[in-house]
Amino acid sequence: MLDFHIPTLQDKQWIDEVLDGTEYFGCFYTFATLYLWREVYHTEVARCGDALLIRGGDTKVNRYYMYPAGKSYDICELIPLMREDAAAMGAKLIIACAEKWQCDELRGAFPNEFSYEESRDEFDYVYLSENLINLRGKKFHAKRNHISRFMRNYPEWKYEDIDASNAVECINAASGWLEKALPDAADDEKAELCLENSAIALALKYREELGIIGGLLRVDGNVIAMTLGEPINQRVFVTHFEKADTDYEGAYAMINNQFAANRLAEYEYINREEDMGIEGLRKAKLSYYPDILLDKYLVTDLSDR
Repeated sequence: MLDFHIPTLQDKQWIDEVLDGTEYFGCFYTFATLYLWREVYHTEVARCGDALLIRGGDTKVNRYYMYPAGKSYDICELIPLMREDAAAMGAKLIIACAEKWQCDELRGAFPNEFSYEESRDEFDYVYLSENLINLRGKKFHAKRNHISRFMRNYPEWKYEDIDASNAVECINAASGWLEKALPDAADDEKAELCLENSAIALALKYREELGIIGGLLRVDGNVIAMTLGEPINQRVFVTHFEKADTDYEGAYAMINNQFAANRLAEYEYINREEDMGIEGLRKAKLSYYPDILLDKYLVTDLSDR
């Protein structure tokens, strides 16, 4: 039987060891992702040899698994164990957010035993870091204008890395932006905003333990924008959170550019996660012209095992 448990900070060492040397582009294969959202998605992890197994959901109706992760694993060995684990809870094996290469691997090992449904809302937006830093060319003309306008309107702006000296300010700023956003948010959005704010506070509190780095913008001494993320590997960085005071026009474009320019030049790609089917968020992410739209699939076991 697989020994699943809720991830704790003590799990970071072995999870990092399992993921070390992998070349994933997807945003789910980092320890901080698993840790920060563990209560929201009821995330649990288990080690099976050199593989990381992940499951989520709190009932048999919404129980799901992620595709196994690691440098070395035998999918023919792991799938029966995952099937057994799901069956013990009265559920079918469902794998969420599987990438195309993972689907191809699964088809080869278990032909005609799974269905595959595209999950467009879960696609990751992956950008060349040099594009987000330099914003060259006609397609980024509007972004350059946003940044130029921000600089003109707020000539005393300042960028800072997030560290022990300003992390509490960022927590307080994020809480203030939440209070401002809640009155105009729909009921379902209010719950999501509160959960996100809790995750941001947790990321800031344990940023060193989680390996998270971040940056902020100040205007007149006040924090008006911030962003947080972590490396997936040596090539890819994932941005987990990006928040700004919407009263400051261009703040989002500015923090995006400044953080990339100051901290992310060493990475070839920047993963800015999915849009969750939110129309405005999809439009914003597409406006930066992703180099890769990382496709994801919902995989369902068709067998009776």
